[in-house]
Amino acid sequence: MNIILSKLLGRASALADVEPLIALFLGAALLAVFLTTLLQAKPAADSGGGSSLLWTLYRHCTRLLWAALLVAFLAGAITVLRIYLRQTVTGFQRTHGRITEANYNAVQTIWGAEQQQGGLKAEIYYDEEVTERIESEDLTKPAVLRKKTVRRTATGNPFVAERHQVTLRQNPRKKGSALYGGYETDCRFAWKLRNPAGTPEKCDLTFPLPAAGAMYDALSATLNGQDVLPQMQIKEASLVLSRDLGPNQMMDFQIAFRSRGLSTWYFQVREPREIRDFTLTLNLADLPKAKLNYPEGCMTPTEVKPAANGQGCALTYRLDHALSDKGMGVAMPNLPQPGEITRAVLGETEHAWLLCFAMIALSLTLAAVRNAVLITVLFGAGTAFGYGLLGGFSDLLFGFWGTATLVLLPLFLALSFLQTRVARNNAGRLTAAQLLLLGIVYPCVAGLDADRQALYLNLCALMLLAFTAWLLLKRFGPGDAAPEHKPAQAGQVA
Repeated sequence: MNIILSKLLGRASALADVEPLIALFLGAALLAVFLTTLLQAKPAADSGGGSSLLWTLYRHCTRLLWAALLVAFLAGAITVLRIYLRQTVTGFQRTHGRITEANYNAVQTIWGAEQQQGGLKAEIYYDEEVTERIESEDLTKPAVLRKKTVRRTATGNPFVAERHQVTLRQNPRKKGSALYGGYETDCRFAWKLRNPAGTPEKCDLTFPLPAAGAMYDALSATLNGQDVLPQMQIKEASLVLSRDLGPNQMMDFQIAFRSRGLSTWYFQVREPREIRDFTLTLNLADLPKAKLNYPEGCMTPTEVKPAANGQGCALTYRLDHALSDKGMGVAMPNLPQPGEITRAVLGETEHAWLLCFAMIALSLTLAAVRNAVLITVLFGAGTAFGYGLLGGFSDLLFGFWGTATLVLLPLFLALSFLQTRVARNNAGRLTAAQLLLLGIVYPCVAGLDADRQALYLNLCALMLLAFTAWLLLKRFGPGDAAPEHKPAQAGQVA
């Protein structure tokens, strides 16, 4: 018994820490059941000769025990049904749109990682052989002469102009139960460079690949119109071309390839240098302006134009005589996941169900309905099973809206109708209306509008508080008190 009580108290404490408003209404419902059962009027048949002290103590202890048992029964029903509802929601979320780091890493391995394209690095230099004289500590011995090669780097910025064209198309990839934002790219990069020195030099052009281990198709590299790809080396995830340059020689260097990646595409001039006559055009064939999002550390484009097909847009970055370490690029939008609407609504059903349970228990108890505890548990089980059916039929009945129309709404309408038959007065009709509002409207609007979930919860709590105050006033207000010969039977269980 102590173990059961400790578990119930532990769950109640955890709920109070997370959702104090819901815990307050559930506590009020349990307290109302307890006090109504404990303080119910004594039937006239019992007001006879059994008025001894022992009989009075026995009767009060019996009522106290019965009230405690009813409260424990309600608390146990809440715990069991809440566990069922939580398992239903967790099971649906596990098999629908569940984005995990392991699956994301697997998609990166199979499809391609995030693309982080660096700018071309140009190192212009010449090697000079110098003689180094090393004096010996023993003055009687001659000095040692050693020759070594020293690399002298040419001063000046060799970059004259840059023209880059990148076309990106979305290609989402599915892994497990979720979709991940993949894309395909067609990249063409072009640089004009000039030897800043008036003497013959050597040049190393280093083009960093945007992602290690990625796939690069249709790769081409030309220098002044000549194919130089066979002469390039792969060093540290970069393509390197070595060339001899004449004085003030111009170079027109171009690289093109097709690749694919995930989540973001990013371009950055990593070398600290002046950026001259720079233009990057990022054509997003199927990504409209309304869905644009930029990775962290990116500058906004100079110009955004709609694409010719009317479905995408083109971003243009222009820089001239600029110094910047900011990048340029785009992040893929969040994809609509399988069962996304159902997943969002089911995520709010636990709060909705607890509010419905508390509302039904309070309304039936304060309205002095016979067998209120048993009816509350039955209605609570019906609403919980309704949410379970929502998750189970979502894949079979045209998603959330089809399931809500064919399963969830009819079930709640039937429960609301039964509620009006249980309490044939204004309280019953208001309870039925609140059941629809708390059970269907609240989880839908809170799930689909995540930014205002707290607002919707507070509005529902305020409405429930006003309804409870009206019930208390109706029962205990002047002139509306129930006669003594009609005791409140909220605690009776058939």
